[in-house]
Amino acid sequence: MIIKENSSKSNDYEPIAKGRHEAICVTIAGIGEQETSYGVKNQVIVTWEIPSIVREWTKDGETQEGRAQISRTFTCSLAPKASLRLLLESWRDREFTQEELQGFDLKKLLGVSCTLKIKHQTSADGSKIYANIADVEPYEGQGQLEPEATPVIYDPYNHDPEAFSKLPDWIAGKVEAPTSAGLEADVEEIEEIPF
Repeated sequence: MIIKENSSKSNDYEPIAKGRHEAICVTIAGIGEQETSYGVKNQVIVTWEIPSIVREWTKDGETQEGRAQISRTFTCSLAPKASLRLLLESWRDREFTQEELQGFDLKKLLGVSCTLKIKHQTSADGSKIYANIADVEPYEGQGQLEPEATPVIYDPYNHDPEAFSKLPDWIAGKVEAPTSAGLEADVEEIEEIPF
């Protein structure tokens, strides 16, 4: 899975440098059921803001500036080998208990600081380099990081027009009409995160 910066023109940017970057979670966006190589899966996009990297872009003919963002898409699952579970266990620096596996609220991630480990991946034709989130580790910096972007959480199964309007176009474009229960996960969903 290729993870791109949170911009419709992310390919115009230099990729975020490899290595570790302090970051803060600013978006949890359910995108509903999506076709994947493993069939249709309920998915969520998590976006982090990196305070140490500032980008410029043009929107509606005006130059704007802001912190770099990077996102990753996950299947809403806490199954033992699920990417979301592995990432959360790394971020929390501990495994889930059986009680925690009964339910975990993803919105607990919003506003939480961490350290992202970024790796690079070259496109098949060699023309592009993508920055990917390899891991998320506990934040060890001084003081809590404060986001520049307005944190947003969106659940397509409980549509909130105001939250939806705050999503970047590239995420909003992925949201489809719901076909089953929301951002709750079976034993593979999330409810309490001890940070």
